[in-house]
Order: sequence, then C-alpha cells, then structure tokens
Amino acid sequence: MDAGAARRARVERAIAAGARIADPRDPLGEEARRRLPLTSGLSPEGVALALGRHLEVDPTRGELDALVAASGRARRCHVVLAANVCTAPLRAIAVATATAPEVFVRPSRRDPVVAELLVRALQADEAFARAGGAVALVADLDLGGAAPRAPGDAGEGALGDAERAEALAELHIYGTDQTVAALRAKAGPGVIVRGHGAGLGIAVVGPGAALAEAARDIAGDVVPFDQRGCLSPRFVLVEGPAERAEALARALHEALGEAGARIPRGPLDGAARAEIAMYRATLEAVGSFLEGDGHGVGLDPAPRSLLLPPAARVVHVAASSAQAAPSLLAPLRGAITAIGAGGGGQLAAAASAVAPRARVSALGAMQRPPLDGPVDLRTL
Repeated sequence: MDAGAARRARVERAIAAGARIADPRDPLGEEARRRLPLTSGLSPEGVALALGRHLEVDPTRGELDALVAASGRARRCHVVLAANVCTAPLRAIAVATATAPEVFVRPSRRDPVVAELLVRALQADEAFARAGGAVALVADLDLGGAAPRAPGDAGEGALGDAERAEALAELHIYGTDQTVAALRAKAGPGVIVRGHGAGLGIAVVGPGAALAEAARDIAGDVVPFDQRGCLSPRFVLVEGPAERAEALARALHEALGEAGARIPRGPLDGAARAEIAMYRATLEAVGSFLEGDGHGVGLDPAPRSLLLPPAARVVHVAASSAQAAPSLLAPLRGAITAIGAGGGGQLAAAASAVAPRARVSALGAMQRPPLDGPVDLRTL
C-alpha cells in the first residue's frame, strides 16, 4: 500500500469507528449514550442528537480527498482535545491519522468518552493496522521534537527526499488560546504546531428571509451541544430596522422553546446561572430579554457594541447593516469561526469580509460542515 492510499485508509477506518459510536445498537454506541450524559453536560436527548446527527460518519469522496490533501505529513502526530463538543474527537483523530501513522491522543479530562471509544475501536481494527496505523491514549505529551531519520535507519530502509520531508512530528491542539500558546512553548524543535483556539459563530438574517423559517433554522444551529462549540451561533445580526430584529427575536424565542421541549438543555451549574443573570440585567437596560425554560434571547435594537452571551442556548440578536457590521464585529474578528447566512442582502458579505477565514454556510447547516479538515480554519 503506497503512502497516499495508506493515509486515506487510516482516515476511513477512523470514520468507521465513529459510525459504530453513532449507531445506538452497537456496543460502542450504547456505551457512549450511557456515559456521555454524565460527562458532556448534555441531556440524554442532547447526546442522542449529537451522536445521531452531528458525528461525521458519512463524508463524500470529495470531502475525504480534501481532508487528506489538506493534512500535513509527519511520522507521528500528537492530539490535545477539549471538552466543549463531545463529537469533536472523531474529526480531530481523522485529521491526525491522515497526518501520521502513529497518533497519540490526550483526551479531555472532563469528557474523554468519545476519544476513548475511538481509540479502543482503532486499536482492535486489523485494517487500520495494515494501513500502518497505531493510536494510543496518553496522559502526558512527549513534545521533544522529531528529527528526520536518515536513509538506512534500522527498520526504515532507504528514504527518498519526499519521505525525509515527512519525518517531523505534528502537534494538533484544540482548546483555549492560552492552551495553544502554553503547549506551543513546550514543543521541541522539529514539531509543527497547529492550534485551534476558542471560537464562535454568528448568524446573519438578510432582507429576503422569512423570519419564522430563519428562526427555526437558527434554533437548529443553537441546540446541538448546548451552544458550546465554535460553530454555534452566539449572535444573530438582522439586516434592516429595529422592528425586524425584534420580530426575529420573538420568533427565535418561540423556536427555541419548541426545540427545547424535544431536546432539553443540559443542567446548568451556579457559574452559568450567574452569567445568564448578569447578561439578562445588562440586556434589560438597553433592550429586552426573552427567557424560556432552557434558553434565552437578548435583543439590542440599536447596538453600539455586541455583548457576548453565555454559551447556554442564549442568543444575542441585534439590528445591523452592511455599513455598521465592520465596527460591530471588529472586536470579535479573530474569534469568528462560522457564519450562517440566509435571505440575501449585503450584511452577510460584510461579515465575511471581517472574518475571511470563517466557514460560511446556510442557516440551519452551521453545525454540519463538510469533513474536509479541521472544523476551525483559523489555524493559530
């Protein structure tokens, strides 16, 4: 098996392991559904939604081609995972297996479930091993670097120039910007670091959007993972007058209530409740706050700045325009990971110009990006 075929085969086996977790009838899928409500912060219904709809187990051939082509080439790959999105380990491990035959995964201490199940499945997968794959969970990382092997090293045979170019370690970090910076500083010489820091999504409702439909689509993007992921919309910018933003906010309040009846929000701790209370008090001073059982919608009809809401199914809605958007979004420029847009107009293009590396999708599709590489395109 040549190197390109082996890389693709390893990715395919990682996705096959993910498919087992997505299947509630498989022992791995059953275990995931039993354990994740205890670790992920999601309700059982939220876990079922995450595994059944948002685990990327059906990529197209073109998506796999893009993932392999976009990945680096190294002898080994270290992966550091965060806990925000319980399904994220599948994409991260798929990218890592495309990068290197030998993969070391440090799971989140708070929510290691999906990483543990994927590694267990791959360790027992003979086809993964035949493609040269080896994967292990680790508690600590050996970031001492990886010097290229010389031709004729024991067990390696003669290496060509292209193969010697691949003989570096890569470190893929998913977490806060502070985590990325701290681990980058510890990486030894010869380690390529690819960091994916904290991010958020914004939704843009253009002048041609039907507000009730747009609200349902936005709710469908907010509910998965209880808004914790970097694709989750925290802000909704409505192109047009304040009255239109208010109508969207009321429609979104209703849509989130309907969605929450089917898929309840996970339990909140005291810190999250305090954040919501502070956000509510601020919004009530400048606009209004609509609170439901398991969600909240803040409305600022004449924003001079954007107030970041808590990641707890709380959405900040503001009226805006293509002319106003650059100054409103400028403080968030580096954090915007995803833009969902619907209804045409000029505001979505203005938002994309502020954050050119953000993924852009239709409203309702923000949480289902193609499996074409890391979900976050803003590599630090």
